[in-house]
Amino acid sequence: METLRTITAVIASLFILFGYLRFITNEKGNVDLNSYRFTGGIQYVLMGMVEGTWDLISRELSSKAISALSIYIGALVLYCSFQ
Repeated sequence: METLRTITAVIASLFILFGYLRFITNEKGNVDLNSYRFTGGIQYVLMGMVEGTWDLISRELSSKAISALSIYIGALVLYCSFQ
């Protein structure tokens, strides 16, 4: 049972990482590491989550909506794995 819990926690972390990395990349798929050295691009992630949530509410499937949905699913699975 503990192995299943660990596997679900790893999968949930991968969902969150996928969404996070999609928010901080530019159009070419590159990450400017000098801009994210101290904050990790948390401002871009939070603004992307807000815009992605609005896109999900309006039922528009944009790239930010997919990233926000990935983070939401990852957070939900991570929460369920520790219950």
